[in-house]
Amino acid sequence: MQVEGFEFPDELYYYPEEHVWVKIEGDMVTVGITSLGQYMAGKIFQVTTKNKGEKVTPKSVIFTLESAKWIGKFRLPVEGEIVDINDEVVKNPTLINEKPYDAWIVKIKGDIKKEKLLPVSEAVKIFENDAKRVIR
Repeated sequence: MQVEGFEFPDELYYYPEEHVWVKIEGDMVTVGITSLGQYMAGKIFQVTTKNKGEKVTPKSVIFTLESAKWIGKFRLPVEGEIVDINDEVVKNPTLINEKPYDAWIVKIKGDIKKEKLLPVSEAVKIFENDAKRVIR
């Protein structure tokens, strides 16, 4: 789905307050930043994640992104363990700016609080408001 010129794939779930997309496969979630989120951040030059094998809770900072104008610490409604880190994205963070839905950041195995995530059809108003705020 297109929202104010930004792509939001229908098959993903979203945590709009963090501008994070989530792909759910059983008890595994793949996590990345939305096209709008990367636009708002600007050119991303650093990605820092928890280590593989580390436990996470909804209060844990799972990863941090840095751009010239912003540092973002990302939390998700998930309890589990980091099982994979996208080393390509860590080495070349601008991949997030170039292809945000291919440039996943971490994979987590555990219990995702799916009721806290939204399909794009339910998140569209939030994304529209945020997009209008940053595009003038």
